[in-house]
Amino acid sequence: MSISAPLLCVLPLLLHLGEPENLWKLKVPAAVSRAEQEGSVEALAEAFDVTWRADDWAAGAKLADRALKRHPQEPALVGVAMRALWRAGRLKDAEALVDRIPTDTRDRVALRTLIAIHLARCDRAAAGAVARRLEALEPQSAEDYYALFAARLDADELKGLDALLRRAERATDPKNGYPETLLGESIEGVADYLAAIGPEPLNQITAYGAAPMPPLVMFNLPSCDVLINGKGPYRMIVDTGGSMLLAVDTAVAEEIGLKSHGKASVRGVSGKSESEQVLVDELRIGTITCQRVFSRTFDVRGAIMGAADGIIGTGLFARGRMVLDFTTPQLIVEPSRAEPGRGQAADLRIVGDAKLIVPVTLQGGPALALLDTGADAVALAPATLTRLFPGKPIPKVQVGIGIGVGAGDKPAVSLPMDAVAMEFAGRKFPNYGGVGLDVLDTLLSPILGTQLDLLLGMPLFREMRSCTVDFPRGKLWIDWLPHD
Repeated sequence: MSISAPLLCVLPLLLHLGEPENLWKLKVPAAVSRAEQEGSVEALAEAFDVTWRADDWAAGAKLADRALKRHPQEPALVGVAMRALWRAGRLKDAEALVDRIPTDTRDRVALRTLIAIHLARCDRAAAGAVARRLEALEPQSAEDYYALFAARLDADELKGLDALLRRAERATDPKNGYPETLLGESIEGVADYLAAIGPEPLNQITAYGAAPMPPLVMFNLPSCDVLINGKGPYRMIVDTGGSMLLAVDTAVAEEIGLKSHGKASVRGVSGKSESEQVLVDELRIGTITCQRVFSRTFDVRGAIMGAADGIIGTGLFARGRMVLDFTTPQLIVEPSRAEPGRGQAADLRIVGDAKLIVPVTLQGGPALALLDTGADAVALAPATLTRLFPGKPIPKVQVGIGIGVGAGDKPAVSLPMDAVAMEFAGRKFPNYGGVGLDVLDTLLSPILGTQLDLLLGMPLFREMRSCTVDFPRGKLWIDWLPHD
């Protein structure tokens, strides 16, 4: 289970927390102008704070470049620059600053960002060590508490986690700007849930094995039949973009008799839905068995036109190695090990609620992508389209029908005029087409705390024989099909 800090994405499926008014945005121009004119450490530090709270990640990245060039040895600016680069999706640039943070630093921004970086790279020991340093300083802000929560949850240290989360709730104030404008709804009911289920680790893999993974009728997404507490079978989508939980349709939950441990909200690209938090004692997927599975129940069938009874977020397998074999097809879960998987190794970060984030090359430059088997599309962030096609109008349409979880919102879709050239894991795609999807800018990137350029759904996975993810080691391998 990998939860991102400093911006926490706690467990909901495709959670969208809306865009509450953020008055810090009005302060950005003056703060940035002063930093550019004066160039002092004080002015830069103030501008970093304002752009962060306003979530103006583009301005923050420019400040980072300016600060590191003008004051390369200034310790007061390294932490905030590292945070700004990480939020802007420049992960490698942020990681290059890690060794410049003193081991005895008292810079809370630096410590929180280090936790985020270590968790994304699946270095649990390093994240835990930094969390202990932050805790020794005594948490002072909601972001401090969220960073500690992230590290403890990732380490399966559930004892006392509910109390820590309640302190985070009390410290959260949307007036502080980003990320506190987003966090209140994201942790709704989670403390009550953790208190109710006890301190034993969640999502325990108790038997490794395999299961048939045929394409889902209508949607052509990977799916498996499962048994929940011995009942079923139920058809579930296998979703690498679906987080670290099991989503179960409300009617199925009632049929099985799953007990609610509190309410929560689930937001998707189409708006908000109410959900119940439940604990599945045993989940069987073929010969794979998981126990104490973190689960939510809501109208899954309604969200996906009755095509499936639920969604398996592949973060459930965060303590093992997962193979999505598209030729058999089957889902395989094995123990983590040092030996490489099949195919081409690819760079990977596991961010937020176990989202698979990969660096790619887009139009010859660096970009960041989300691997999502729960989407039968390729989508680009509008901010990325604007950068790639400057000055070129990109038509937008409002999607008036539900296309996923939630109700009440109409996501905007852009229609780019040109295909893009992409390279990933040793394979080149010279004419890669896709739509622009505003939720990449307004939903996933702010929640995950790093800016995404594109979402790579099943059109990419259909080019593969297999995709292997070793979660504890943070490793990814792609075995490509031959080119036609």
